Amino acid sequence: MRESLDEFGASVKFGTVSASRPGFARVRLADCDNMRTLWLPIAYPKTQDDQCCWTYDTGEHVAVLLDSRGEDGVILGAVYSSADTPPITDPNKFMIRFKDGALLEYDRATHTLTVSGVQNVLVQAGTKVTVDCPETEVTGNLLVKGKLTYQGGMAGSGGSGAAAAITGNVQVTGNIDATGTIMDAGGNSNHHSH
Repeated sequence: MRESLDEFGASVKFGTVSASRPGFARVRLADCDNMRTLWLPIAYPKTQDDQCCWTYDTGEHVAVLLDSRGEDGVILGAVYSSADTPPITDPNKFMIRFKDGALLEYDRATHTLTVSGVQNVLVQAGTKVTVDCPETEVTGNLLVKGKLTYQGGMAGSGGSGAAAAITGNVQVTGNIDATGTIMDAGGNSNHHSH
C-alpha cells in the first residue's frame, strides 16, 4: 500500500496531535524535522446523515496521510504505541474507556455488557422504552414519577419499619387477605365489630 501511495505523491506519516478541535487536528511530525501540519480533517465512520465525532487529545499518537508537499491530507486515526498501550489484553473484549474513568465494555466470551464509572445516565425517548428480559434487578432506590402499572402481580418484603408505606387513598377491587391485624387511625381493626 505504501508503494501505491508513493506513486501518487502521498505517504503515511506518524506523529502526535499538537492542537485539536471537533473534527480536525494539527499534527507534529518528528520524522519531518518536527514539522507541524495545517488543520487536517479526521476520518470518521459517518459524517453526513448519521454523524459521529471524537476530539483527539493533545499528544495523541496518530497516523496521517499527507501529500508530497505535506500541505494537505487526512488524519487516518489514532494508533497505539509503546507509550500508549492497549488497555486490554483479552481478544474477546471490546472496550471504550474514558479519561474520567467511565467504561463501556463487552465480553463476547461471557456475553456480558458492562457500563461503569459514570455518575449519571440519561435515557430519553419520545414514545416508549422497553426492557425485555426474564429478570431485572435494581440495587438502589427507584423513583417513578408517573403512574406505576403492573400486570404480573406484585410481591415484596423487607425495609425498615413498614415493608410498604402509601400516602393517599387505596382502592381495591376484590378481597384483601391479611394474616395480621388491619388497623385504622381510630384504633378500629378488621376484628372490631359494632
